[in-house]
Amino acid sequence: MEKEAIIIGGSNAGLMCGIMLKHHGYNVTILEQEASQSRQGYDAGISFGPAVQEFLDKHDRVKRDMVITCPLGLKINRNGEAKVQNGQPMVNTSWGLLISVLRANFDGTTSKAVPEAPKPEDADGKATFRSGCRVTNVELLDGKMKVEFEESNTGAAQTLSTGLVIAADGSNSGIRKILLPDIKREYAGYMCWRGTVREELIEEKWNDLYAQKATFHFMQRTYMVNYTIPTDDGDLSKGKRLHNWIWYSNLSSDASEVTQLFTDTQGKLHRGTVPRGLVQEENWTQQKKLADEILPEGLAAIVKATKSPFVTKVFDVTSNQANFFDGKLFLIGDAQITLRPNVGMSTAHAAYDCNELEKVIEGSLTPVQWEREVLKWGAAQRRFAITIATYGLGTMLATIGNAALWAGLLAGQKIGLF
Repeated sequence: MEKEAIIIGGSNAGLMCGIMLKHHGYNVTILEQEASQSRQGYDAGISFGPAVQEFLDKHDRVKRDMVITCPLGLKINRNGEAKVQNGQPMVNTSWGLLISVLRANFDGTTSKAVPEAPKPEDADGKATFRSGCRVTNVELLDGKMKVEFEESNTGAAQTLSTGLVIAADGSNSGIRKILLPDIKREYAGYMCWRGTVREELIEEKWNDLYAQKATFHFMQRTYMVNYTIPTDDGDLSKGKRLHNWIWYSNLSSDASEVTQLFTDTQGKLHRGTVPRGLVQEENWTQQKKLADEILPEGLAAIVKATKSPFVTKVFDVTSNQANFFDGKLFLIGDAQITLRPNVGMSTAHAAYDCNELEKVIEGSLTPVQWEREVLKWGAAQRRFAITIATYGLGTMLATIGNAALWAGLLAGQKIGLF
């Protein structure tokens, strides 16, 4: 009997699971809601972690250079004092570059970043990527998973049956809403501006200070992170590399303030993100003015040189279940638990869930054991991210409180209470 799987969502979590299952002989179909065959990364930065490297060591056959390691640079505190940081360096890449590498591994899609894709091996299953497919329902019928979806270009309703479903459709997961309707995506009370700019567009004195380093600047209940990444096309050369910055700020849910910031140049109000190229010039002008007022001169120069920033709200999602239909459907990554971006763990979360799922496929973990492990890991990382966010955006008392909750959770998990 052929092994078959359907993956809902074609971002990094879905592609990782698709590659892993394909390498275990599964015929895998990815159903991606976006109509485009290629996902736009817009040179957005992401951080690697041990789980990502573990996945790539085992399943990446492209084997191209794709990361820039950034030692921790200066930490600039709220009083403007600069101190050299101690700790692990950040290993970074661009979201679009990683997606290109994953697509090449999954179905042989080539790109400027990966002009030649690896050939399938004899033991591999078949890989199919279908874009413009919005899944509307999943259910168990006669021992098989039934997946219903609509094609965006025709509106036609279709149904596929399979033995295994992976739901990796992000923090606003439609599958989670079907399976766990009481779990809501909740606004965390703050947002961030994000952008990138090539090193060659920045004065050399600022590149000397900020290029290929991870730098944090803390202000009064707002803070900024800057680190270096390659381009989506895979350029890691000095000058072509990108300063990638994220500037976090509190933002109440007050209707007028949110409406002003999240209404784009076409008059559309966005619920979560105003994409690059659609941010109102008035809003961006105000942010650049604020950069001049409160940022160090070099970081302000990096922000102001950015041509196409975007702005996004931060949300929380915490699911209490990740295994459904007795191991026939798994909720993966952000669809399961959404980690705040302050610790850059979203891609690591996807890789961790995928690596653990591979143990289920290999028979060394049961679906119930997998669920316990991933929910425990996600809960710890979520609390850590909240603690870091509070340090940069909240009060010291709130930070101490969250740190205590995080430490208590870790201690409880260690002795088996959680």
